[in-house]
Amino acid sequence: MNKRIIFDIILLSSVFYAPWWIVAMFAIVGAYLYNQYYEIFLFGMLIDLLYGANLFPLWGALGILGAIVIFVSVSYAKKMVR
Repeated sequence: MNKRIIFDIILLSSVFYAPWWIVAMFAIVGAYLYNQYYEIFLFGMLIDLLYGANLFPLWGALGILGAIVIFVSVSYAKKMVR
């Protein structure tokens, strides 16, 4: 449990200080390592709130859509691998 909290703190700090692709890599690793990693949706919403642009419809929701895609694809990949 402590490792999960530490990983969440690292992912939260990467949302503020790292490029989006590093945040995505941490999110993929977290979704793979931990069962039912629902925190990824909160980080996706945080990315949308901080950096989302509403130029076109649904472009402001790319963080949460990316989180859903990562969560579903990694869950499917875990079932295939394990």
